[in-house]
Amino acid sequence: MAKRRTKKRTHKKISEDELNKIPKSMVIHLGQSLKNHSLSQLVSDFRNLMQPYTAINLKERKSNKLKDFIVMCGPLGVQNLFVFNQSLKTGQLSLRIGKLSNGPNLQFKINSYSLCKDVRKILKYPKSLNKDSIEFMNPPLLVMNGFNSNFNEIENHEKLLITIFQNLFPPIQPQSTKVSDIKRVLLISKNKQTQEIEIRHYAINTKLIEENRNVKKLINANHNLKKNLPNLKTNQDISDLLLDPYAIGGMTSDSEVEDDAIVEIKNEEIIKKKQQEEKQDEEKIQENNVRKRAIKLIELGPRLNLSLNKIEENISGSSKVLYHSNVKKSESEIKELNKKHELKQKLKKERREKQQAIVKAKLDKKKRKKSKVDENEDEEMEEEDDEEEEDDDDNEIEINPEDYENDSDLYSDIEV
Repeated sequence: MAKRRTKKRTHKKISEDELNKIPKSMVIHLGQSLKNHSLSQLVSDFRNLMQPYTAINLKERKSNKLKDFIVMCGPLGVQNLFVFNQSLKTGQLSLRIGKLSNGPNLQFKINSYSLCKDVRKILKYPKSLNKDSIEFMNPPLLVMNGFNSNFNEIENHEKLLITIFQNLFPPIQPQSTKVSDIKRVLLISKNKQTQEIEIRHYAINTKLIEENRNVKKLINANHNLKKNLPNLKTNQDISDLLLDPYAIGGMTSDSEVEDDAIVEIKNEEIIKKKQQEEKQDEEKIQENNVRKRAIKLIELGPRLNLSLNKIEENISGSSKVLYHSNVKKSESEIKELNKKHELKQKLKKERREKQQAIVKAKLDKKKRKKSKVDENEDEEMEEEDDEEEEDDDDNEIEINPEDYENDSDLYSDIEV
């Protein structure tokens, strides 16, 4: 089979140091939520949103627990963990965004969501992409709207929220990042009244802008059957048609406008042209042949409407609560909770140390027993070797040449 060609000039390999700095993510769902087909599709769509530094083909099992994925995130270098779940009692959907390995853990309530296939149905000109499309080769451009940029005026939980959202993707470097590589936009907007967070995902579509609009109108006139073609009877050159804004814009005919009116319009346009030519020459020098492009955003999906519920210190779920949207504590209550949490952590540390000491004692005992068995085996081997040497000594035959002096066969002379 032929080997695929690799582009070295345009597709440069990333070094290991740069790859370790890039934030990677993992999107999962656990427990009974695996039975919800719609939620499974949402997880798949969200993985495409987080491309390219995420696990696309990850498969979960019912027996998997959150601790299993947390353990695997360390060797794989995963920093952001997204956990979708559904409550068995209420059926409420939730989303956890955990920062590994020391936290924090943001817990959101999913108010509503729309899949990619639902977004494509409501668009007039949708754009359907595959997971291997060019748009997913680079991370999206993160745009945050509705968040206060002044960190001195906002609360601590909102600072933490902004920081985590900003670190979901690698930062853009203006000197090295190419504009053509940015193919998608991730919009995270916050409603200041309801405090709800909207997540939208768009594809960027660019198109060249023609400098002369009359050329564009002339080209599009063939597709619009309701408008008549321009009258070229009074024009001696194509430039007269292109430079006259009323010839193509109004699609005039010979019967609608008189010749005198056309001449007056042309004389006015000639005076304006001379004034505009000087400005255009200056603008051309400044532009240096820069080509303008029109940008259009096409929504890809999914859509998410979230509400921040609480923030915990770690992703394990049994850690200290840093913020809760429904419960508010006084300073004295917070101090008491901190003391309880410190005591709980202290007891946990003692139990862990005790358990490690027990495990170490068992291992030492096992090693000692093994070493004794090895010593006994060595002694038995040495005794067997001594016995074998004694047997060999007994079986040896000593030869004395005096016993064979009278033997004529051994000592007979040879006659030549």
